[in-house]
Amino acid sequence: MANPDANPLPLTRQNLELLNSLNGDTMRSDDPSLIGPSDSNLGISTTSSGFAVQARENGILYEDESGPPYDVDTIHYHLEQHRTSTQPSEHTHQRYCQAISRSHNEAAVATKMDQMGILKVYDNDHYDCAPNRIITGIPEEVDFRKGLSNPVPDRIEGLYVNQELPSALCNRSLHRDERGALTSCHFALEHKRTDGDLGLAKLQAAYYGATMVYARNQALDQAKQDAAHQQGVGAVVDKVAGETGVLTCTTDGQEAHVFAHYCDDQGQYHQHRVASESLLEYPNRGRQLIRNAQDFARNKAFEVAAVLGIAEGKTWLDEEEKEKEEKKRDSALTLCIAARHHYKVGAILEYDTPS
Repeated sequence: MANPDANPLPLTRQNLELLNSLNGDTMRSDDPSLIGPSDSNLGISTTSSGFAVQARENGILYEDESGPPYDVDTIHYHLEQHRTSTQPSEHTHQRYCQAISRSHNEAAVATKMDQMGILKVYDNDHYDCAPNRIITGIPEEVDFRKGLSNPVPDRIEGLYVNQELPSALCNRSLHRDERGALTSCHFALEHKRTDGDLGLAKLQAAYYGATMVYARNQALDQAKQDAAHQQGVGAVVDKVAGETGVLTCTTDGQEAHVFAHYCDDQGQYHQHRVASESLLEYPNRGRQLIRNAQDFARNKAFEVAAVLGIAEGKTWLDEEEKEKEEKKRDSALTLCIAARHHYKVGAILEYDTPS
């Protein structure tokens, strides 16, 4: 007998999509009136058996087919940076190892990693993460998405959509018509349980990476158009567009793997492993790797916002906020200010010592 006190979720498109992603099932319909063209979840989910084949047909290359980006050495350099923040004690780490060994689902792994402080949490009004949020902003007609359900990364990070952002970013939100939508996303993470399938996580990350690369390239293409008749601006946009910006991470709480993603001239999406670390044997190095990947991607997110603001001729931060952020010495927001005021000499990307 049904529980009269139960509060069932409303029958909405988003809840149906979430149910589908949790079940790993395939939903199909021939009635286009049931759901919109850019927010439907009709297609093969990332946990279905046919996902890998369909993704490959769409131009998302397997890892062993992918080549390194031309700036892979630069990525390695930033991922290897020493961090100044306090590392967990040996006792805390031993407790984490014991807890992870007992974590038999993805939610438990994510919780233990959060409790350990492995992932960085950003204290910034412009930048945040979204857990298990369905990406509805990429049309299903786009080549790499054909036949596949909407991406649902375990964690994705980016800029909040607000009126201060350049319109080219607001119009390319990954979460269409939603409160707290994110844009300029350059980092996603996929969890698996300790006895789970990191190979599947890698396939899922390839899809999420392609999604972020596509959105990044679309925004920068718009910036190129806006900058066509502005002296010096086009060179800045070309510099940013030519660099790799999107990273993903897969982890089961015991090891972490970071991948760089980019699209080649033939429209194929590459996934190249740039680093791997054990979170059990070398906890500080594993924590450093993930946090450096987050920082790298975050700076790239702000960098795209900066050049789009330049191209649109828009002051992204008002004078009061600029002064406040300059005092805080936030590297990513300082980057925006530097890019806006010094773009003629190509002052684009600088990193402070990470914490």
